[in-house]
Amino acid sequence: MTTTKILTPAELQSHIDKLPRMNIAHLPTPLEEMPRLTERLGGPKIWIKREDMTGLAYGGNKARHYEFEMPHVADQGYDVMINIMDYHSNNARMTAAAANKIGMRYILILKNAANRNVQGNLLIDKILGAELHLLDEYQSGNAEGYATKLKEELEAEGHKPYVIQEHLFPRIVGMVGFVQAGVEILEQIEENNLKCVHIIGVAGRSMCGLIVAAKSMGLDWKFTGVTVNYDVPLDDYIFQHSKDLQDVLDLPVTFAESDMRVLNQYVGEGYGVMSAQVAEAIHIAAQTDAIICDPNYTGTAMAALIDQIEEGGFSEDETVIFLHTGGLPAVFTFADQLASFNG
Repeated sequence: MTTTKILTPAELQSHIDKLPRMNIAHLPTPLEEMPRLTERLGGPKIWIKREDMTGLAYGGNKARHYEFEMPHVADQGYDVMINIMDYHSNNARMTAAAANKIGMRYILILKNAANRNVQGNLLIDKILGAELHLLDEYQSGNAEGYATKLKEELEAEGHKPYVIQEHLFPRIVGMVGFVQAGVEILEQIEENNLKCVHIIGVAGRSMCGLIVAAKSMGLDWKFTGVTVNYDVPLDDYIFQHSKDLQDVLDLPVTFAESDMRVLNQYVGEGYGVMSAQVAEAIHIAAQTDAIICDPNYTGTAMAALIDQIEEGGFSEDETVIFLHTGGLPAVFTFADQLASFNG
């Protein structure tokens, strides 16, 4: 019978430190209690990991991601980045900020963006100087083809463009950043003497990184991921990359589907459509512990947290840690709906 080697935090950190990295995030982010939400729900103690406070153009989980991706892009000799995202994308905004940090030209192709009000993330994209291509609904159906044409034009001009969606590395380093976050969270958990840790957040790369950190260090943390999009299967988005992450960090373990309870019932009508349940959760988090969630990601995860506690989805002895991955500018894109909500 073989046993998997358990790594100390320092040993795990040494694996991470083998990768090139630039310091652009404000770390460590706080781990703080949400006592008023805990009291309101009458359930287990709730804490929150404030990845909305990473500092890069309004913050978010992608700041950890770009600490590892930007050195890779620069070292490979690329001189322009091309990104394809939805018009309200947090990724689009934070990539623009990270590109500015290394002085790289950034072209942003935004789907379903034509004739939109310049508000929220779209406004920040513009302020940051992204070269915006605002596609209409028809063009959005072939956004990848649009990007390929731009890439070919840039190559003909002598540039070396980096189309983010064509590369595996961005999918992996988002997880790497949160293996690092797992080392950070462990120290905070120990400082606060927290027991029976159960982390809940959007089902994505950040959660996978935390799972790998916990398994590598032999921790018994539990994980619940909340899906926010019907159109992106989790197998394609994260689970198929478990071996890739293990190889990049040369670790004895990696994550598996069975490591995370996945909740699919809070998506509502789909990505980018805020449900009444999400709007209510945004108001509750703000009016209890002054936490602002966004309508696409953290608002959906907060709605799941509240509902799960009310339905007995967590045990009383657990310490629930909510992973706040940012997204603040998107609140303003949904201003009319949030302002008129009377829940």
